[in-house]
Amino acid sequence: MVREVDYDIVVIGCGVAGTSAALAAAETAKKTNKNLKIAILERADYDHRGGNSRWTASYMRMKNLDEVADNFVEDMLAFSDNYSDREYIETLAENAGSTLRWVEEKGVEFDYLPTMFLTASKPRLLPVGGGRAIIDTLARRAGGLGVEIIYEAAAWKLLLDEEGSVNGLMIRVKGGTSLELTVGAVVLASGGFQGNQEMMAQYVGRDAHKIRTVADGGLFNKGEGIRMAMSIGAKTAGQFDSFHAEPVDPRSKREEAAVMTYPYFILVDQNGNRFVDEGKTTVDEQYEEVARKIFHDLPGHIAYMIGDQKMYDIPNYERAVETDKPAIVADTLEELAEKLGLPVEQLTATVESYNAAIQPGEFHWDKKDGKQAVGITPPKSNWAIPIDQAPYIAYPIVCSNVFTNGGLATDTNGRVLSQDHDAIPGLYAVGETAGLYYGKYPGGTSVLRGLVFGRKAGEHAVSYVCQSKKLEL
Repeated sequence: MVREVDYDIVVIGCGVAGTSAALAAAETAKKTNKNLKIAILERADYDHRGGNSRWTASYMRMKNLDEVADNFVEDMLAFSDNYSDREYIETLAENAGSTLRWVEEKGVEFDYLPTMFLTASKPRLLPVGGGRAIIDTLARRAGGLGVEIIYEAAAWKLLLDEEGSVNGLMIRVKGGTSLELTVGAVVLASGGFQGNQEMMAQYVGRDAHKIRTVADGGLFNKGEGIRMAMSIGAKTAGQFDSFHAEPVDPRSKREEAAVMTYPYFILVDQNGNRFVDEGKTTVDEQYEEVARKIFHDLPGHIAYMIGDQKMYDIPNYERAVETDKPAIVADTLEELAEKLGLPVEQLTATVESYNAAIQPGEFHWDKKDGKQAVGITPPKSNWAIPIDQAPYIAYPIVCSNVFTNGGLATDTNGRVLSQDHDAIPGLYAVGETAGLYYGKYPGGTSVLRGLVFGRKAGEHAVSYVCQSKKLEL
């Protein structure tokens, strides 16, 4: 007897992972002549759908559309101190090219567009139109295959049958009404928990509520997907007390208001002291460490970039200053300190000692140049140029939360694992809901894994549902 369902497959979340899962499921069902009912649940309304995906530029760690960057797997493992799942990462690398070709076939264009990183150690391939282009294209294609998108609806509880398989879902729709859906499988693609202050405090710690999301889309990520699965015995993965961080201008309300020109100048805390080697390495490989240090170590969780008119001589500097707020400008360092509320004597002394420590050498804005400042603490390894050309400029900088690292443990088909490492029947997790990252984030891998494992989960969910319904593929 075939069990009646409201939906054969429900995908929770309309970002890149969710839309790729829904489209892959719909395509697989069509190819195998199976009439399956598939839906996406999205917390936001149509105009705000997509969570983080809507706002991201979607950098991808690819040499070209078919090849991942050199040392892709080993870099990802090394950045995590080997805590990340090797098999998962190898699967990502093996399927990245074919998945991007699949996305391209749907109508998304890719190119090596300019990024905010004026110095970079790895290539970054981008979709033209960013993450929004991906979700709009994949959602449109899924809709054309009969996938229903239900807006302003959030899931809050998974239901199990007598054998422990997921067979139901409690959802809450706009207005507060709660409904029970009978389902064949659920794909959790609802992001992390950066939009949940309680979970941020629980896992990240004190003052975590002060960490702004890098874009408004993160506010929709409330963590229910992770908690629902944990409540039925799901295993977790990823570093729950950490998150992917980015330095941004706190004055700006726009998404990703990054300030990435600081490697050419200095960063100081509220006491006017330097606290980091601003030129440690290329900016794409060190900005996260800097942002985290600002939050965890500095008084008031704020820093200031102190520079001068030489910033405007750096080619394409505008790409690296994504805030829409102007620099704070002053004719003297004393005046700049007063405008920033910093100790005048200390800021002046910091700049003077930095200038005096700069070593001879040729300045190269676009690569590590070995132009150092030595004999000061901390030293500066590259791009040490004097701050002496008034008017002086400053930008305040705080840490923002791009996404949280803790999530659910899955296999390479996206199936959620139990604490005993068995797959929980009928449950999948993809994108930020699936835990992967520890330590340092390997840039350009988050959207990529959302697409790869979203597609794999969608395809596998069709196989699972058809087997459960005793249908032949």
